[in-house]
Amino acid sequence: MNFFGHAAVARSVDDDPAFVLGAMAPDLLGMCGLVAGAVTSPRLAAGQAHHLTVDAAFHGSAAFVALQCWAVGALVTAGLRRGPARGAAHVAVELLLDGVLAADPRARDAYQRGLASAERTPEPFVWTEARERVRWLALVGRLRAGAIPDSYRDPAFVTDRVAGALNHRPRLALTSAESAVLHGWMPALQKRVAAEAGDLVPRGF
Repeated sequence: MNFFGHAAVARSVDDDPAFVLGAMAPDLLGMCGLVAGAVTSPRLAAGQAHHLTVDAAFHGSAAFVALQCWAVGALVTAGLRRGPARGAAHVAVELLLDGVLAADPRARDAYQRGLASAERTPEPFVWTEARERVRWLALVGRLRAGAIPDSYRDPAFVTDRVAGALNHRPRLALTSAESAVLHGWMPALQKRVAAEAGDLVPRGF
């Protein structure tokens, strides 16, 4: 799952902002290229553990595996190489699911409160360098002021994010022709994700 999805699932277990932030933290740290040291809050640590449990359940679920298989097959048939097709399908399902979950005002509130707690907490993690905290707070500020998660309802925005993520990995980077195929195909996946969201979201964690 992506970070907003983690916030949405976490709030149903514990809506403490530190717990929700911890559930998002592994993804957020990766987005700003950080590997943090020890956490400074038990609730934050519990949230991080929740993230790992939910990710394992999500990626191993029959609903996700079936949808990803369908998406990979559709993209390969449309002209993508298998490696980029697998990468694109995986990332796109997670981002589009965030777009579906963004319709829940309780999830949105938990997400914003989690981010706000990151700004209020001087040291949520033990940083090895001062500049790491600066990068962390810069990302949190951008997310609080940005259009996410609403942008994940836009297939074109999601396609651009997927392409950007794959471009960091040379073997998965899309060609211009593959990017065009992905743009045209993304609305079909969006409909599938919306229809199957109830089965995709892990429950009982």
